[in-house]
Amino acid sequence: MNIKKLFSGLGRDVLLLFVIGGVLLYQTAGDFLVSVKPAVSFEDMLNGTEVKPGTHVAGDVVYAFDYFATESSYTQRSDGSRSGSRKTGNYYLIPIADGYIGLKSRQADVAALDKLSEETFTFLQTGAEPATTIFMEGNVEVLEGKLATYYQEYLEELGYSKAEIEAFGTPLVVRYVSFNAVRVMFLIGIVFIILGIVIMIRRANYVSGLPKASDLPNSPI
Repeated sequence: MNIKKLFSGLGRDVLLLFVIGGVLLYQTAGDFLVSVKPAVSFEDMLNGTEVKPGTHVAGDVVYAFDYFATESSYTQRSDGSRSGSRKTGNYYLIPIADGYIGLKSRQADVAALDKLSEETFTFLQTGAEPATTIFMEGNVEVLEGKLATYYQEYLEELGYSKAEIEAFGTPLVVRYVSFNAVRVMFLIGIVFIILGIVIMIRRANYVSGLPKASDLPNSPI
């Protein structure tokens, strides 16, 4: 089958499948590639395992300091007004072997992480291990802009000098990602693309299989 015949099977429905599938793949491809990497746990980081942007992190959070920033979202209406802000999570400071790393949580995890933070400070004072357990997974990213400034300011509040903070290296953050949802959306995108190709090929085969007018019996052509 040549390209011209193949594209004869292209229609609005096929284009729609390609567009939806392409958008899903574009939005999830990066996180999907991270999700298939071996995961590093928070305990691993505490024991010295190094992470970098693009590292897959998954496991129970061992210790957590207080949050140094919050995140909110709002809806911009067509008339220029906007809805009230809605909190979508906090940025917590997580101790690791060679310093600290940020953790961007969902709003649903804030209560548990706030509790773990209180228990972590109690542990530092009394030695009583935290009882709260919370599983988190995500992708490691570089902490930039105002978030990096808030991160540094919080470390200064904890008593670290600027020289010590610089020695920790580039500030990183584990941003929560539901990798199960990412895998599902990525596979749906592939299915849409394949379905579009199958429909296009079958339609092109049907069109190419129709007899020409000149091939019909008693045709004047």
